[in-house]
Amino acid sequence: MTRSLAVLTAFAGACASNADSAPTRAPSPPQAVRYAPDGALLRPTGFRGWAFLGAMVTPNGLNAGKAGFPEFHNVYLEPDKLDAYHRTGKFPEGTIIVKELVLTRNPTYPDGSTDEASGRGFFEGEPNGLDVMVKDSRRYADTRGWGFFNFGHHARPYAASAKAAPADACADCHDSGAAETDQVWIQFYPNLRAE
Repeated sequence: MTRSLAVLTAFAGACASNADSAPTRAPSPPQAVRYAPDGALLRPTGFRGWAFLGAMVTPNGLNAGKAGFPEFHNVYLEPDKLDAYHRTGKFPEGTIIVKELVLTRNPTYPDGSTDEASGRGFFEGEPNGLDVMVKDSRRYADTRGWGFFNFGHHARPYAASAKAAPADACADCHDSGAAETDQVWIQFYPNLRAE
């Protein structure tokens, strides 16, 4: 009995010390751009584990009730592409930028805000759409090297694949000069601006 107790005590001690010194999870490998046989882009996976660039919100209440995207825009970029951008000032070929739209949570005021423990403000609720940009200078030469994709502007599940949007749907706005660098709105994301 004493021997069993000693073994159990040693085992418990080993588990406790391993829990404190458990290795951190290795970063996931870069995700290659994947296409369906018909040329449609396959929906990226695991993007919420990528580098979070930031979020902006354009609620209906601040846009005369007619915001084009009345949600938070949560934007993600693979960490290796973020590192490459910081090193070179350019987004490398194969860059995938994901924007997930998320509704404001339980709006109680006309502007879309609500009261929460931290005060009145805009708080995230449920996902409501997924947009993706892919950099491929050859494939998307007619839209200045980026393909733009919409996997649905609605609650999940999102579409499994999407065809590139025509230039007037997305690229024209990104190409209008308002997006500061390579059709990306870096002015909205401190993580992309020079430190």
